[in-house]
Amino acid sequence: MSTRVITRFSQHRFMDRPGLEQLKDRGKRWREQAALATWEQRVLPDVALVGVQRSGTTALCEALYRLENVERPRRGKGSHFFSYNYDRGWEWFQAQFPTRAWAGRVEQKVDSPLFCFDACPYYLFHPFAIERMAQALPDIKVMVMLRDPVRRAESHFHHSVSHGHEDLDFPQALDREPDRLAGEIERMAQDWSYWSRSHEHHSYFSKGVYVEQLERLFHFYDRDQVRVIQSEAFYSDPNTVLAGVTEWLGLPGVTLDHDDDRNGHDYRPMDEPMRRHLIELYRGPNERLFDLLGRRYDWLS
Repeated sequence: MSTRVITRFSQHRFMDRPGLEQLKDRGKRWREQAALATWEQRVLPDVALVGVQRSGTTALCEALYRLENVERPRRGKGSHFFSYNYDRGWEWFQAQFPTRAWAGRVEQKVDSPLFCFDACPYYLFHPFAIERMAQALPDIKVMVMLRDPVRRAESHFHHSVSHGHEDLDFPQALDREPDRLAGEIERMAQDWSYWSRSHEHHSYFSKGVYVEQLERLFHFYDRDQVRVIQSEAFYSDPNTVLAGVTEWLGLPGVTLDHDDDRNGHDYRPMDEPMRRHLIELYRGPNERLFDLLGRRYDWLS
């Protein structure tokens, strides 16, 4: 049974009726055990979307996941193995993907090989995820979406507020960011099972310093393995961007659907002084990024 069939069944409203939560939990445990028992019979991902958070990655993935020969991990959008699930071990990671037998049936049905995605937009910022991934999957293709860092930081803040990760206002959160992140990378290095809430959810400014993250990525992967997508281009003309992505990956064409989850929020924009302040803070890193990529983006200036 495919991942998407299992997911749709488990999310059906029938499964939310009183008394069925235990059945759902048992089914989940059974699926986990069955997958682990067959981990050696399973395929590995062909491509990973590694960043960045709050840049349109969900909509892009939902469009690609609608293709008949594209499968996501069993957990959903991504496995998060190389970030905060690394201590679970390789068997757990490979168990997230379809069996080779299922891949063969898909290829026979659609006359095209099965293509597996792992979309984890935290990987690019995580201090160890890219190196871990390169050691395990050196030949994989890698995708990155980059959004104007000022708007990304603002969106990230409101996302954190809406999910209960933030109780400060935006200026206070930016002021507190260095203190919140202090020592977290060292703790992550010492304990692979440690998940840093602040490193993922309170890194509003730091996540937008893309040049350092891309330099690390290009250290471990050849540039011809990496496709960098400007989020604003995807927002304004998604189908053209999708056409370029599917051509690069060797997949059938697909267009954005109205039901594809944009994962967005409505919120009041930041005030002008804060906006100008962030623009100036990002000016130097952005210039270094443009030099690294050999192209400029029409971001705030």
